[in-house]
Amino acid sequence: MGRILVGFIALVLISMAVLPLLDFNLILVLGPFALEPFDPSTEPVYLFVSRSAGLATAAFFAINFLRHRRPLTSIAPLLVYANFTILFGVAYLLQTSAFQPIQLWPAPILIALTVFLSTQNQRESVKIFSKDW
Repeated sequence: MGRILVGFIALVLISMAVLPLLDFNLILVLGPFALEPFDPSTEPVYLFVSRSAGLATAAFFAINFLRHRRPLTSIAPLLVYANFTILFGVAYLLQTSAFQPIQLWPAPILIALTVFLSTQNQRESVKIFSKDW
């Protein structure tokens, strides 16, 4: 029963993360189910980027829990969040009507952060498994 609940939560989280990209917004606090139109030109885009990245990160780890895969290091959640922030940030910026390429200036910084976190994750994984043997 617990695995079914975690699977349902992961499904709701990933739906809430992706639906704004399809011009819908799933809001659970307005009742049992409220699906509203999403307008990226009037909504504060940065909040949706953060919200979608956070929800997708939570869904990612819920799905990994169902697959019996735990994060190897404490860096893994930060790495996943940085990756989803890049993904949703670029996706939402491309949807806005006033998009200009200069708005993508944080992307190289976030990609560098992702490379750094990936390296740290690999180093910590090596340390963890070298102690086990």
